[in-house]
Amino acid sequence: MQILLALIPLLAFICIIIYLKDRYTSDPTRRVLIHSAIWFGCYLKFCLEVLSIFRWVTVLGLVIAWMAPIVVFSFWLWHRKTSGERIVLPTFQFPNSWWNRLILLIICGVLIITVLVAWITPPQTWDSLTYHLSRVAHWAQNRSIWHYATGIDRQTSMPPGAEEIVLNFYVLTQSDRLASFPQWFSMLGSLIGVSLIAYYLGAKSNGQWLAAGFAATIPMGIVESSSTINDYVATFWVVCVVVECLAYYKNGENRSLMYISLAAGLAILTKPIVVPFLVPYAIALGFLLVKRYGLVTALKWGGVALIVIGLINGGYLTRNYITYGALSNPVDFETHSNQLRNVRGVLSTLIKNAGMHAGLPYLQGVNNEWNLLILKAHIKLGLEIQDPRTTAVGVFHVSPPSTQEDLVSNPYHAYLILVLVILMFVMVKKQGWSLIVYGLLTISTFILFSYIYKWNGFGTRYHLPFFVLFAPIAGVISGSFDKIKLGYLVALLLLIGSYPWIFSIDSRPLIPKPGRSILQSSILNVSRENLYFTNSDLHDTYKQITDEIKSIGCSDIGIMLHGDDPEYLLWVLLGAPRSSLNIEWIVSSPTTRYEQLDFEPCAVICKDCGMNQNIRGNSFTEQFGDLQLFLFP
Repeated sequence: MQILLALIPLLAFICIIIYLKDRYTSDPTRRVLIHSAIWFGCYLKFCLEVLSIFRWVTVLGLVIAWMAPIVVFSFWLWHRKTSGERIVLPTFQFPNSWWNRLILLIICGVLIITVLVAWITPPQTWDSLTYHLSRVAHWAQNRSIWHYATGIDRQTSMPPGAEEIVLNFYVLTQSDRLASFPQWFSMLGSLIGVSLIAYYLGAKSNGQWLAAGFAATIPMGIVESSSTINDYVATFWVVCVVVECLAYYKNGENRSLMYISLAAGLAILTKPIVVPFLVPYAIALGFLLVKRYGLVTALKWGGVALIVIGLINGGYLTRNYITYGALSNPVDFETHSNQLRNVRGVLSTLIKNAGMHAGLPYLQGVNNEWNLLILKAHIKLGLEIQDPRTTAVGVFHVSPPSTQEDLVSNPYHAYLILVLVILMFVMVKKQGWSLIVYGLLTISTFILFSYIYKWNGFGTRYHLPFFVLFAPIAGVISGSFDKIKLGYLVALLLLIGSYPWIFSIDSRPLIPKPGRSILQSSILNVSRENLYFTNSDLHDTYKQITDEIKSIGCSDIGIMLHGDDPEYLLWVLLGAPRSSLNIEWIVSSPTTRYEQLDFEPCAVICKDCGMNQNIRGNSFTEQFGDLQLFLFP
């Protein structure tokens, strides 16, 4: 029944929706939902920062925090009813044509299947096991989001936005059953957002539905919606920023500027890689403000935005500065920052980023031609295709689409975008210049991304905001072919093309691909414990060592692992979250200052430690794979 506590934040969210709809009756319900999500995110961030001061990030602390807006809303509702005022409730407009109902059916199908996968599958993505969920487990144990001692610096240095949402539900439900739901809800919110962007760009009802259909079938989006990483959460906040930029362009309401600042702050709090996807719209907004109010007022609003963004991110940035002497771990920037920021370097990175989505299934000859063309382009540029100044991780080559979650590309959407860019200019008289401006801004985000960051072989997920932001253009243009229903045919083909990612993700397939899926059985037929280890062959090792620890009744455990080990799997097998469990790192790193000085472990799990060592009074007992177990005599 603990899972039902997750309904309290949901009820608070509904209260926010009703209040905002009643307060701004002329706002479309979709915009009210966007605003409510922004306030939800900001309120959660505020609560976690305050509760962490008193180490009250507990079930009781979060229940009280979420009951506060519910109680306030109840008093407001009572006052409105007793004074005889009518409460305006949100209304939802369902499609009025069979063609749009087809798109709704496509969207619902994708959402239902992905939420099923998200519910069944536990955290299993490698990054989630090393730091996304590990940091959540440490926060829950410490009852605070403050830094702690760790040998995996990403757990403390990386922006915490998405993981803080996970923490909220992890603590309330005392499980990780809902760990993937922030990503899934972000997908749902992004579909709503892109349909609203299409509306502001002049799309009719069919174009708005088609925009949502385009976004719903993006392969990387489908895969991310059932995962526990953070790219779709970041994408959603970017979509919120763009929605409000267009709302401000259309309506000129200053409250849009406030929402832009709040959403931008939440986006950066989630993933700094969103910056290139925000900057072009920020520049366009700046020009619009100067045009409407003059330079001084525009600068004032810019200052307000920076203050808001700083307040939202201030807690984690301050903690980083105290720990690392910088706003982030300097190693993170060195790994990902493009070191060749000139025309040649940007073109190289841009070509390789685009090339990641060029590979087609069953057409290896075409893929080879793309490879050759990109290689020739680099020869013309006078650069090695694997130049370390522009390459972070991996070896570039154009490959067929993969269902391995770290390598998923969006080929069908990429080729469609090329067609849409051409049509965008051809149809300028019919669609107007606002679509051209929006399209150029969206294209510039991809260029700016390639300017700032190195190419990364696992980086297709970083491109998700670009593909989602292009969905409104697809909706506007395809929706204009009303007589021949071309847009609906394309949407249906995109759905058919997305079949492998809907049903057969390598690590969590509903329908496995014989000989190809990592998991050869459907997730419906595999235990949750085994699903944790789908991307790892460590089950037997971790199971044996944790069973040994549990057999002696030890709950104070020290760990000494490497910087990319799947720490969270140990938490799972040791029964986290439970109040008696205490797992602490024994490490020499910038986070050593946060070690619990009174921590006396009765067991230490170490990787590559000498057998003759004595660690905090614990002696070597047994070897399990590449792990050594030290127990108190």
